[in-house]
Amino acid sequence: MKPLLAGPKSQYLLYASFGLLLAALTALIALGLARIESFNQQIHTLSEAQGRKIGTVSELFLSNGQRSALIDKLFGAETGQARKTVHEQYLRAIEAYARAVEKLSALQVDPSERAARDGATAAAARARAIGEDIVGLLMKGEIARASELNLTQAVLEDSRSQETLYLLLEANHARTAEAIAAANEGMRNGFLLIGVGGILALLAGIVIAMLVIRIVAATEAKLEHEKELAQVTLHSIVDGVITTDAAGCVEYLNPVAEQYLGWTSAQASGKPLSQIYRVLDERSGKAIDPLPLTQAAAATEAELVAVRLVDRNGRECPVRYSHAPILGRDGTVHGMIVVFHDVSQLRAMAQQLTWQASHDALTGLVNRREFERRLTELIETAATQRREHALLFMDLDNFKAVNDTCGHSAGDELLRQLTAIMLTRMRGSDTLARLGGDEFGALLESCPVDQALRIANGLRETVREFRFVWEGKTFSVGVSVGLVPIDAASADVNQVLATADACCYDAKNRGRDRVQVYRPEEPSRSGRREELQLVSQINRAFELGKFRLYRQRIAPLDPAPHRELHYEILVRMVDRDGNLVPATAFMPAAERYNLLTSIERWVVSSLVEFLHRQWTAGAIPHDLAGSGERGFYSVNISGASINDKSFPDFLRNLLTRYQLPSGLLCIEITETTAISNLAKAAELMHELKGMGCRFALDDFGTGMSSFAYLKYLPVDFLKIAGVFIKDMVNDPMDFAIVDSINRISHILGMRTVAESVEDAATLARITELGLDYAQGYFIAEPEALGDEPVEQQTPLFA
Repeated sequence: MKPLLAGPKSQYLLYASFGLLLAALTALIALGLARIESFNQQIHTLSEAQGRKIGTVSELFLSNGQRSALIDKLFGAETGQARKTVHEQYLRAIEAYARAVEKLSALQVDPSERAARDGATAAAARARAIGEDIVGLLMKGEIARASELNLTQAVLEDSRSQETLYLLLEANHARTAEAIAAANEGMRNGFLLIGVGGILALLAGIVIAMLVIRIVAATEAKLEHEKELAQVTLHSIVDGVITTDAAGCVEYLNPVAEQYLGWTSAQASGKPLSQIYRVLDERSGKAIDPLPLTQAAAATEAELVAVRLVDRNGRECPVRYSHAPILGRDGTVHGMIVVFHDVSQLRAMAQQLTWQASHDALTGLVNRREFERRLTELIETAATQRREHALLFMDLDNFKAVNDTCGHSAGDELLRQLTAIMLTRMRGSDTLARLGGDEFGALLESCPVDQALRIANGLRETVREFRFVWEGKTFSVGVSVGLVPIDAASADVNQVLATADACCYDAKNRGRDRVQVYRPEEPSRSGRREELQLVSQINRAFELGKFRLYRQRIAPLDPAPHRELHYEILVRMVDRDGNLVPATAFMPAAERYNLLTSIERWVVSSLVEFLHRQWTAGAIPHDLAGSGERGFYSVNISGASINDKSFPDFLRNLLTRYQLPSGLLCIEITETTAISNLAKAAELMHELKGMGCRFALDDFGTGMSSFAYLKYLPVDFLKIAGVFIKDMVNDPMDFAIVDSINRISHILGMRTVAESVEDAATLARITELGLDYAQGYFIAEPEALGDEPVEQQTPLFA
């Protein structure tokens, strides 16, 4: 009975045990499968995250490369249109670059990767800002500053950006490796857990093993794909990249590094970095250890040192490089990454830009800026070392005839040929420069005046004997030279140049093709010196726009209301110190050196343009006031302009272009000028009258006054000279002269203006005599043209 009983009990026990075993096996298998699935999910998530990270980094690498390439292309753009086209491409590339940076900053990373990601984002933002500064300078034409910024900041910032991206990749790679290791450990535990079930779980174990093998194969395929993607990224960048192990032995060279080092990655693998990557200090020529002594300070030190890379065959190339340790999560150094960039093209470009900034493109001579810098050094050595130098300021004679006859191409060729022959007469220590147009300058270092005079005459004779042939035509030119010694008593650069310029003008006025030496020790030349300096200031005022227009109010003396304003236009010049110089101080020199007509044309042009703007804007009323008379602006014209046959055409073209209302512009001519050029003055007045101009006879009474010629001149206003007005209160003779001029003028239909009214008593007397207008400092002081008077003009009464 016991066996029977035992059988079922054993069977039940077996069933129970089998059931428990099966349940345990099932639980163990389920637990193992659950754990494997958990690790598989982690690996899948990690793979997707790593794919996004590598894709984002790759996108940033590529967009950064495009941005850098476009900046380099912008450096090489030769025309404004080409620069504009490249700039538009750059704007599109920078948008892609910004999107890549935004994607990088939005990446979800582990705490171990966050510092690398934030560093990469910040470095990319700095690189972009520097790049935009460089592009802004290039678009403004400031190539030298842009090149300097590119060399000093942009290259370094790009290196930092790439370095931080490599660190992010390495941190991601380390994180992935740790996750795979953890997954493998979990899989082994799963297999062990499943194996405890014994032979009965064999089939289930085989199935699970096959499943696990497929998962592992898929994971390895993903990791291999990501590895290939990372390698493609390293292959595509333009910088050389080297990675080492913890012992400093090379593990990997990208193709750029292979090209510059002369080693393949396979040949360099396992060799010490110092054997493969050899760099020399450019200043000392000493070898530099490429491995940092410390993890922190080494990278900074390397970035500050300009080095030359020596390849396997001994060839050298200037590079900038940076390096950083590859750290694990625990801070352990796993190796080193070195990134270097070839700067030979940038240096060549910088040297070319530096040369272009200091030399004239046409002749190859130094330009004005470099000339002034060297002149400053000579002035300093003359003052500190008591050395004697000389400055030659040269202006070609008859150069304009070549330009006008044969065109600017011929003029350019003439300048190039003259440069070549002039250099043959210069010493090795001398400097010949083109200062602009047909002006040249020469600095004769350590050269006394007598020797400088011989050199100057040699240059002059060489130029005079030179014959320029162009298309069968032969031309001869000359040169006028101003020679100024440079010694301990010399002033600053501007003063020395101004003196030389003035001496050159003096040489031209004395007959051209001569050398004019500045000798300050001659007493008789002190006045000439001041006059020449004034001429130099006048020319400088033309070049820099330093003339200013002022106006002085001419007040009506009758009680009629609503009269429009009347003004006389005055000209001032701003000197080198910013002070206003009145016309009486520089007009005599301008007249002596034939500059007066140019000044008067500038005054008339500027005044007409101002009146046109005022008329168009409505500042000058279009409807006449109650008196029915339009106000006027009077401007003085000299005898030189009257005798200039082209002056009427000049004024006619000006008035035709700007269309001023009739009577708004009044031309003033002095009595002396009108009498000495009576026929031409009358002809000019009648012609300009037909253009709507009015006329005033200035300083009446100071010349050989005769009322007879007034009948033949179409004069509207007679301005009585101030010499009679000032003393008429106390001098009966002056009073009678003013009275007679006023009476006869009214009979002839002219209105009278009293000049130099300086007090109330004089104003009362001219009002008593019935003069029409008053002008002087008691009436109104001159004001800058364009500044409206504070109060409306009102009639003045005694």
